[in-house]
Amino acid sequence: MKNTIYLMRCITGVFLVASLVMCAKKPDAAKMPVVKTVPDTTKTSTIPPPVPPVPAFTIKATDWQFDAAAVPAGAIIYIPAGKRDALLLKNIKGTADKPITVINQGGKVTISATASASYGLKAQNCRFFKILGNGASGVKYGIDVTGANIGITMDDLSTELEIANVEVRNSGFAGIMAKTDPTCDVATQRGHFTMRNIMLHDNYVHQTGGEGFYVGNSFYADGVSLACGKVLPHDVTNVKVYNNIVDSTGCEGIQVGSATAGAEIYNNTVKSPGLKPFAAGQDNGIQIGEGTGGKCYNNLIRNAPGNGIIVLGLGDNLVYNNYILNAGGHGIFADSRYTPGANFQFINNTIIAPALDGIKLNSETVQMNTVINNVIIKQGGIAINKKSGGVKLTALNNYVNADINTCKFVNYSGEDFHLLPSSPLVNAGANALLYGVNIDYYGTERPVGGAFDIGATEY
Repeated sequence: MKNTIYLMRCITGVFLVASLVMCAKKPDAAKMPVVKTVPDTTKTSTIPPPVPPVPAFTIKATDWQFDAAAVPAGAIIYIPAGKRDALLLKNIKGTADKPITVINQGGKVTISATASASYGLKAQNCRFFKILGNGASGVKYGIDVTGANIGITMDDLSTELEIANVEVRNSGFAGIMAKTDPTCDVATQRGHFTMRNIMLHDNYVHQTGGEGFYVGNSFYADGVSLACGKVLPHDVTNVKVYNNIVDSTGCEGIQVGSATAGAEIYNNTVKSPGLKPFAAGQDNGIQIGEGTGGKCYNNLIRNAPGNGIIVLGLGDNLVYNNYILNAGGHGIFADSRYTPGANFQFINNTIIAPALDGIKLNSETVQMNTVINNVIIKQGGIAINKKSGGVKLTALNNYVNADINTCKFVNYSGEDFHLLPSSPLVNAGANALLYGVNIDYYGTERPVGGAFDIGATEY
């Protein structure tokens, strides 16, 4: 009995201790502090906001025109793969931050126009837009324009545009044209319209009856005479023509006029231009026309029947790092028709085997002609020829010879224009950094080895 009573007391004690322990673990809710959770505004959510779909439109193969008046900024306009006739694009109105893109879809688009057609592809009254041929993987030139008088024309007050990865061939006149010629409508004239931000790059233009690229009007100084009197063409600003291949054109491979500010022509290959010129003097490689300033550099110009580069510009022209091979006229020809600027600068060009002079300077009204670090390998004529004593000239560190082998290129016939270390051109040039020349033809930073090399390539 005593044992039973003792056992019951022990069990009761155990339950009492357990109860006290359990009570000790339960906090008094009434005395607990209230903790508020404050959102951390310093952290960015890892979930991106939803991106609205880009509006898309498709041009039918049977459509001869597409009016984009209702197309919003930032939209895409598709041209499906296949063969089609000439196409007119009207009233494309993007914005600077939301341009409208016209692009091939599903493969290569071939626009085939008859020889009598005015154009193959035309933009009329359009701005802030792109025409791109890179819409199909593995197709470099996804828009192919063949035939017509003008392959592609950007006119009727079109501006702020880009054309890339397009092939143009077999046009009766120009391959790619960008300008609005002045008329008696004042909206087309200088002071009322300026064509801005023109990017023409990575295109292939060949077998044209006239110019390969024709940008801006040719008669900046005097304009044209119409029934309403003499009218002046509009300015072109910030035009870039680069990374294009131009082959077998009737007139100049690349011609840029009226480009008063921000013009650059670079990294282009121009071969066999001027095969069927409309008049004498239209058979040059690159023409920097009236009213055009800016830069012309890192171009390869081969087999021009006329001059490799002709400069009729504003007088703020810098021409450098160009290879000009086998020109039928002068390597570089400069004339001062309208030159309010201070200087023609010809620096670090390589001119091989021109039929006439290496550099011919008829630029009597230019304040100074600067000719520095050029290679001139001549067959005939004079290396640097001034029209008269009125031509003001600074000439420094130019290399003149009759034998191409003395330059010691790695492989001249294979168009590898890198220099061997034993070349006499290495470290023999004047410092041209003050003129803005800081790279060579291949994009290598200048100078290497403490001094400039002569010619377009830095060892």
